[in-house]
Amino acid sequence: MEEIKRKNKHSWFGQGRLTSGILGVLILLPFLSFSALAEPPEENQPCIAFAYTESENHLFLLGSNKSIFGTKLTVEHNCESVEIIANGNFTGYSELNKIEVSLNVGINNVTISGDNQTFNYYNVTVMPDRLTWAYDYYEWKRGDAVELEKFISITAATAQANWASILSIVVVFSLVTMVYWNLINSYIDKNYCEEVTK
Repeated sequence: MEEIKRKNKHSWFGQGRLTSGILGVLILLPFLSFSALAEPPEENQPCIAFAYTESENHLFLLGSNKSIFGTKLTVEHNCESVEIIANGNFTGYSELNKIEVSLNVGINNVTISGDNQTFNYYNVTVMPDRLTWAYDYYEWKRGDAVELEKFISITAATAQANWASILSIVVVFSLVTMVYWNLINSYIDKNYCEEVTK
């Protein structure tokens, strides 16, 4: 009987430790403060600005000695204010985080100024809004150096297609006739004998 009491006493004593430990944690939990401290944002963050143009579903980042498509320049920044100068002319000013200005087609020098910082972009070639116009733009830019062929009319294109189909039919007919002619001659020469009489 004493052995049973000892087992119960030891097991009760083990449960007591566990319960008192849990109870102690629950009592101390409200007094523990789990506060997360974060660094406050810097007051003097550097002015960051980037500019891009858009053509169809593509965006082109502004950079020196680059070609971009689209004449609508979008500038996004975190500065208090931004001033945009293109080719020495004032183009736009904004205190918002985003501004859109228009650029001329051709080579531009763009300056973006804000919060005592200046971003300069030189020799930016601005092309019209469609990507497929690049070749036409360069051809136009060269002027008379290389003439673009004039477009042909629909009737001339149809006539060319008709002549091409007629000539291809004649060529195919001639080739097929020559091949069959040679096959028939070789068959006759192998299988038929001719008698030569004097």
